[in-house]
Amino acid sequence: SIFTGQMPHQVNATNNLPQLQGHWKEIPMMGKLMKEAGYETGYVGKWHLPIPSQDKELHGFDFMNEKTFGNWVDPSIPSDCYEFMGKKREKPYLLVASFTNPHDICEWARGQKLRQDFIDEAPLPHQCPPLPENFEIPVDEPEIIREVQALSWKQYPTREWNEDKWRQYQWAYNRMTEKVDYYIGMLLESLKKFNQLENTLIIFTSDHGDGCASHRWNQKQVLYEEVINVPFIVSWPGHFVQQTNQRELVSIGQDIIPTMLDFAGGQKPDVMKGLSLRPLIDEKNVRWRDCLVVETEFADGETLHGVSGRALISDGYKYIVYSKGKKRDQLFNLETDPREMTDLVNLPSENVQLEKMKKLLVTWCETYNDSFFNR
Repeated sequence: SIFTGQMPHQVNATNNLPQLQGHWKEIPMMGKLMKEAGYETGYVGKWHLPIPSQDKELHGFDFMNEKTFGNWVDPSIPSDCYEFMGKKREKPYLLVASFTNPHDICEWARGQKLRQDFIDEAPLPHQCPPLPENFEIPVDEPEIIREVQALSWKQYPTREWNEDKWRQYQWAYNRMTEKVDYYIGMLLESLKKFNQLENTLIIFTSDHGDGCASHRWNQKQVLYEEVINVPFIVSWPGHFVQQTNQRELVSIGQDIIPTMLDFAGGQKPDVMKGLSLRPLIDEKNVRWRDCLVVETEFADGETLHGVSGRALISDGYKYIVYSKGKKRDQLFNLETDPREMTDLVNLPSENVQLEKMKKLLVTWCETYNDSFFNR
């Protein structure tokens, strides 16, 4: 989504896929669009897209240094980015630095040796972060979530963990996050060295989060906030007033490319329905989107589990629905219950809001040709 500006179901990539020749041939991608806007383009790090990294005509990244799943990948990324930044050029440039961690918390959970980086052995549990307020599984949670969790120990090795292990898990996750934070600092220092910091728009985000012990969940795929509400920062030192906006609904998959093209003077393709964030950044009084939809597909790598889900956020509420199970949906008031501890689905006083959210999601699916409700 980040590199096509479209939802996963629109580009037929709802799970991990191998690099396929001929896939996405007709889909405009980030690198190509920025090249057409007059930019040199570079990519360093984890690729993980279902098209060959060598197909530069398709993806548009002329400088391509794909990092396959090996050892010490993340520490090498700042050096390769430095090489690209320091080139003498006539044009402006786009550079993507794609780090893996803290993704490898899944390897730590399985007791495997880490490949991307190293961290110390976890300290005693009482020296680790306390359990989150929403550590326990919500009452009346859709049963399909735990059924999927039981399908693969490799993916979800945490089902029998005690509280001490979960506390150490959080410690390890924080250490991996700090590692990436350090490398991002190296990128910023490189920009300073080349006197490019105040002439560079920086966008920082992640493709997904992690359960991180909330609701006794590790990994991604569920639609709780810890997994889908990822960091998103747009920075331009010397040009933007430093501020935080947590009110508006932003889609990292749909909105990044329109934002980049807006600042670069490029043209957003009609197929992309996302919004440029520039009006929000410029603090203009604009009407923003009323609802945001997130989609998921439960899978173990390339193997689908046959269960999908949708979350719709609107008016301070969040509606979640899964494709299977006796009890399929959840409703949370994110303003009064940001940790999603109280499901409102069966509360009579919330019936009107529940029906409103269902109708909004159905309308969204019709608009985006999403066949979720037809499965």
